[in-house]
Amino acid sequence: MFLSGVIEGFYGRAWSGAQRVEMLDWIGAAGMNTFVYGPKDDIKIRARWRETYTAAEAAELQKLVDAAAVRKQQFFVAIAPSLDVVYSDASDVDALARRIDQLLGLGVRHYVLLFDDIPRTMRDEDVAAFGTLAAAQAAFANAAFRYLRSKAPDGMMLFCPTEYCAAFVGHDVAGSGYLQEIGQKLAPEIGVFWTGPDIVSETISADSLREIGGVLRRKPVIWDNFHANDYDIRRVYAGPLGGRGDDILPLIDGLITNPNNEFEANFVAVRTTGALAGGGYDEAAALSEALGAWRERFRLASSNATVSEEHIRLLAELCYQPFRCGPEVEGLLATAKGLMAEHRPDTRRPEWQAGYAAIVGLRDRIRALFEQMTELENRDLFYAFNQYLWEAREEVTHLVAYLGWLNERPAADALFPAKQRVYNFYRHGFTVGVQELLKRDAEGRFHHGA
Repeated sequence: MFLSGVIEGFYGRAWSGAQRVEMLDWIGAAGMNTFVYGPKDDIKIRARWRETYTAAEAAELQKLVDAAAVRKQQFFVAIAPSLDVVYSDASDVDALARRIDQLLGLGVRHYVLLFDDIPRTMRDEDVAAFGTLAAAQAAFANAAFRYLRSKAPDGMMLFCPTEYCAAFVGHDVAGSGYLQEIGQKLAPEIGVFWTGPDIVSETISADSLREIGGVLRRKPVIWDNFHANDYDIRRVYAGPLGGRGDDILPLIDGLITNPNNEFEANFVAVRTTGALAGGGYDEAAALSEALGAWRERFRLASSNATVSEEHIRLLAELCYQPFRCGPEVEGLLATAKGLMAEHRPDTRRPEWQAGYAAIVGLRDRIRALFEQMTELENRDLFYAFNQYLWEAREEVTHLVAYLGWLNERPAADALFPAKQRVYNFYRHGFTVGVQELLKRDAEGRFHHGA
């Protein structure tokens, strides 16, 4: 079965039970079939993986299992034993079996074993028993899989390796002894997650998937961090899935997105991931379809109207993808850069005035979007984007103020801002203090003393 859907696999505040049930509906509407429950901050997944869920915790999980069954969704639960597991200790295999037994009682037949984001060190007893980390992890996963299949013959298992992207092996996938050994020793029925060239991969090519598929001796399941933002809480992504084409589909056994922490920000991520998984992917068309379907959630509290289609598209443009803004916003930023290319430009030129008017227009549209968002009936949607739009509004206001100052053709020795133009959004505090110590060049490199 080709698995497509969502993994709640990020670090940070987990989604609520109601949000997870709604995510099942989003997954189904996007034509996908899988949800993986694996929030890193569920302490029973990672830090206290040997402990079974309490009655109250199990009851909440039961609701989600039942909701997935009604919607005919494949439901996986993740367990991450790798922080303190003793691979050679039979009691740890027994502890995992107890977890599986409890979850089987709730109707969970599918599991993910996570060995990501851990030290590569091993205990002496594990080195003596297995020799390598790959051999130890494969033996542990195989034992768990055998136990699962003895209780649920149709049970599926996925495995996230410690080396889960090409960057972790110096982009020499074929030369990784760890990955080669996982491919050799892990039971062939167990699927293996792979994030691509990097943890957050700008592109994932067919050639790269042929390579990792050969090493793993199976097609990988893509764990896609394209829309994840747990590594940068200052950003959120509401643009389409990019950098992947239909040519990857025959080379993978699944496409699972691990999206934004903010639940309400993920509609476009889920919808466009489903569009790619379904084949015939066109990024611009997928975005337009997703934005149209998303609009219903932007209903205003004061009326039966919704935020305008133009403003919802602007929201996506401002919060687009991890490697770029939307095409219109990127074009306007390029326009602003051109306006500022000279120290004292001749602002009387028609092209300068046209560019200045375009940036003023962008400021006004961002302000209007911000005001409309404050009136949303769906407050979770408002708060998902509020801090990002606040910053966008303040910064573009600052930019327009500077361009307006240039437009006044100040004296050659004049400085901006003059005292009366100082705004209240200049950043201060510890992080700004550190950034001022580490001056960066245009390539993002630091230069001490420069």
